[in-house]
Amino acid sequence: MLSIHRQPLFVRFQCVGPQIAQTMLTAVLAMVVVLSGLEQNTAVATEPLFTVPNLSANTDEIFLISTREVGTSVDSQRLQQGLRCHRFVGNSSGQTMWQKTDWRNLLVDPIADRTTVFYVHGNRVAPGKDLLDGLEVYRSLKLHGKTNGPVRFIIWSWPSTPIPRPFKDFRLKATLTHPVAWQFAWLLQQFPAKTKLSLVGYSYGARIVSGALHLLQGGQLGKLKMNTPSNEEPSQYRAALIAAAYDESWIEPGNYYGRAIQQIERMIISSNKQDPAMRFYHLSNGRGRIHALGRQGITHLSSLGASADRIRHVDFSEHVGRSHSLMDYLAADIKMQIIWQQLFMPVKKRGTFNKFDVATRHQ
Repeated sequence: MLSIHRQPLFVRFQCVGPQIAQTMLTAVLAMVVVLSGLEQNTAVATEPLFTVPNLSANTDEIFLISTREVGTSVDSQRLQQGLRCHRFVGNSSGQTMWQKTDWRNLLVDPIADRTTVFYVHGNRVAPGKDLLDGLEVYRSLKLHGKTNGPVRFIIWSWPSTPIPRPFKDFRLKATLTHPVAWQFAWLLQQFPAKTKLSLVGYSYGARIVSGALHLLQGGQLGKLKMNTPSNEEPSQYRAALIAAAYDESWIEPGNYYGRAIQQIERMIISSNKQDPAMRFYHLSNGRGRIHALGRQGITHLSSLGASADRIRHVDFSEHVGRSHSLMDYLAADIKMQIIWQQLFMPVKKRGTFNKFDVATRHQ
């Protein structure tokens, strides 16, 4: 039987010359770094950043809508029957629980001025952790966001449970974000016309948010497209993309999510050049040295034309550093305050900005 002697990695690198060896070793180390950065999302936080929200003292509402039971089906009938919805409820004694409810109840809100916010989590998030992460985002919103009236906060949960072999996981889940974006767009389409909705996507969740907005504007993701009603005015959307894990050019006109910006009043994009998942994004996509949107935002704003006025960049590099953890982004209080304020700030007439707008276009 032929036996193969497996040499140590550094010995094998020595056989190919110093420059090539250094390049290969750098690539291997970079892959380790990006994997460790993305893996941070799999750990369940042992302690919340803030206190458990007491909903009995206000009229806020928190819901979770899950597509995990329907998988990646793009059949509207199956979605209607298979979407699972739970409401976070509490009482005066501080006890809280998740109570099952019908997702259709969300389509009618008795409080006219309530702000509706969707949060779409990233990859490698198991059931249970979607609830914990969503509550942390809600707490950040309540600490730093200034909304007109109460908030209806909805966590969108999709099939992102970790599977073995991380690189296989990342690439597989990247393909899953296409049908999940269609599902999300379908749900958004069920809301009454002119409904004001704010969408927050983290990491792979930014793919889902951007893909849904692109579809709602008449775009396609592969063969997927929406049957958009032509006789109704569309809902009004704002979006915040945190550590967006997709190509920086995809949001530009004519590209993968090129119609998304046409669908929004304002889009806030975080950037962090030190985030390992953003810095070494090109190693996981297998398509060469392509930067992630969450690394430095949209570098060619001029390509957006007048739509560039709708974009705000917020730089987290100094406050988050070498981390891709959602909790580290949320802990950057100063930057999250800008995110939430920009998300809820009244829109000025096109071409005009207040002092806060001008100061935060590239914060």
